[in-house]
Amino acid sequence: MPSFAYRAYAADGATRAGRIEAQSRQRAVAQLRADGLQVFAIDPVSGRPVAFWRRDLFGRDRVNDAARLAFLREFGTLLGAGLTVDRALRLVERQAGPALRPVLADILERVVGGAALSRAMAAHPQAFPRDMVDIVRAGEATGTLVDVIGSLTGSIERRDAVRRHLVSSMIYPALLVLMAIGTVAMIVGVLVPALAPLFEGTGQAPPFAIRAAAALGAGFGAWWPWLLAGTGLFAAALARAWPAPAFAAARARLALRLPLVREIVVGVELGRICRVLGTLLQAEVPIPDAVAATRPLAGNQVFRQALEEAGRRLTEGSSLAAGLAPLRPYAPSTLNLIASGEQVNRLASVLTHAAEMHETQTRQRIDRLLALLTPLVTILIGGLIGGLIVSVMGAILSVGQLAQ
Repeated sequence: MPSFAYRAYAADGATRAGRIEAQSRQRAVAQLRADGLQVFAIDPVSGRPVAFWRRDLFGRDRVNDAARLAFLREFGTLLGAGLTVDRALRLVERQAGPALRPVLADILERVVGGAALSRAMAAHPQAFPRDMVDIVRAGEATGTLVDVIGSLTGSIERRDAVRRHLVSSMIYPALLVLMAIGTVAMIVGVLVPALAPLFEGTGQAPPFAIRAAAALGAGFGAWWPWLLAGTGLFAAALARAWPAPAFAAARARLALRLPLVREIVVGVELGRICRVLGTLLQAEVPIPDAVAATRPLAGNQVFRQALEEAGRRLTEGSSLAAGLAPLRPYAPSTLNLIASGEQVNRLASVLTHAAEMHETQTRQRIDRLLALLTPLVTILIGGLIGGLIVSVMGAILSVGQLAQ
């Protein structure tokens, strides 16, 4: 879609400048006037990429997760209050940030023109990922758009809460590792080169720690261009292979084989899946449609394939527990709960209970893992730095004895 750079006067007389996406120059002016701006200059923006020194390095020109979450929360609230989709979009657009506002303006124009909300959102993949569009499409197809958006909002909020908790808990171990790297670099780069000449002509070999540190410093000094280039090539190859389906499947299987990571991954995935499924079933969404709407939310490829298989088997008359049989090696108790809920016709409440159970257990496991990681990292770093210091002090004392 064409982009236009504009300059306009606001209602308070201040000058505003920015960019807006619209089908034509006239529509861009109309959108700006609807926002209360008097345009006095507007020009099309070239499609060439912006030079890196002119880009917003803080990401304010991109739609981030916080902006998506704010949009879903406000939009779902307005729909729940009885507003139509176009009126809700118009109200949310006025309060949106500068990055999301032109996207919502285009979505509003498409919806007013007769397009479905999911189709309008699909036209902006940089703002709304495919899984979000698929969930909205399922809500439109089943007439439960309000419940689907509420479920999606809650799922994203819980995912972000777990992520923020994990990041905040990793700050202290990360600082310890950085301090250890700095200390070792100072010993290898400054202290060891100063001590090495003391052993020349004494007939005594330097301690192993000093020899190893000297070899490490010499090797890094001679090979650092190749190491840097190899690291860059490895990072580029990893970034290119990361979204590939085969690599994603391999990552998913590896995550479910690691002892400590496996329980956390299973808890996060099952908590999210059970929460969304339970919410959709409480909104009287048919089970096949609920499974189809939940499948894109699964981050692990194994769970996504299991939901896809469950959706296929549900259309053939099978039960949800039987369709999720590939997950039995990872969560047998959860599948037993689902089977019991289907037998007593209380699947929605059972799924909600299972989601709460997994969310609580996952947070406790993360807390225990981080509580174990912090002293372990401290002991390892203290042993490494202490060993180097003891070796250096022993070398200094041995040189002093030789001098006497």
